[in-house]
Amino acid sequence: MVQQTNIPLEPQKLSFVLLFLVVAALSNWAALSYVHDFIGRTPLPDIVFTFIDEQPWAHPVGDFMVSLSSASLIFLFVLHKHRVLVIRRTLFITACLYSLRTLMMLITQLPSGYSDNGAKCRADLAPEQRTLRVYIQRTLEQTIHVGFQDNTKKMLCGDLLFSGHTLIMMVATLTVDRYIPSAFRLLRLLPRLFALIGVPCMVISRTHYTCDVVIAYLSTIAIFSLYHAFCEIDSECERKRSVLSSLPLMGVVAWLEENTITFKSKNEFEFPFLDVLGRNLRIERRTMPGERADKCVTNSSSSSSTVAIEPV
Repeated sequence: MVQQTNIPLEPQKLSFVLLFLVVAALSNWAALSYVHDFIGRTPLPDIVFTFIDEQPWAHPVGDFMVSLSSASLIFLFVLHKHRVLVIRRTLFITACLYSLRTLMMLITQLPSGYSDNGAKCRADLAPEQRTLRVYIQRTLEQTIHVGFQDNTKKMLCGDLLFSGHTLIMMVATLTVDRYIPSAFRLLRLLPRLFALIGVPCMVISRTHYTCDVVIAYLSTIAIFSLYHAFCEIDSECERKRSVLSSLPLMGVVAWLEENTITFKSKNEFEFPFLDVLGRNLRIERRTMPGERADKCVTNSSSSSSTVAIEPV
């Protein structure tokens, strides 16, 4: 079988994944806006809460670790040679996880784990005050802040059972670990460090119960691994016969990956912004007094500047 050296951009698939992610994120924030008025105010027992008092300082630290994890993903997206493929896969996995998180919030509502939920959580509204306008305002507020909440003010409570912070940190860790070129393998330690700091902060700040981060951790590993296990099957017939094809979302995955069956990507970094600089330097070096610059331009042929990295 002849292996592909490149893959089509397929903007319709990227557009689908982006739309899926937006809908999944909005559904998260809409679910939180709805369940806030139905949760209790008495925190549940947790093994970590038993031994460690609430640490308010840990909440902003956890948020900061999520921001750094997101930055590491953006860094990878910008520099990876096959960035469209990496972006598409990562965003689809994230959208699946956010959809699962929405489902978990709507199925079971847990009270927040703060030592004084009355001081941390906004008051729940009376039934006659629960209008569509209120829910839309809450959802827009969450959208503007990209899901982050200021823990120095009263917050919407109830986004528990599946930690969104852990979701982002684990997606970043797994994605960077898989797609970073081996020459830059030390950079894999950064998102791992962010997760190692950020995940415990979510628990000791009582933003999440311990079970929240465990569920998010296991779910992220499961969906990430299933997706990439399917991608590693290099025959269409084998993909159809695989037990993975019986899973509900694998039909969509098969469509997204239909043109990557014979494509074996190498983890390489590409610096497209250096193309113009490199071409100008070659022109300056080769141009002699009296010679035309366009002759040098004709002799130089480079459409992109690539740092060739051996595959992982």
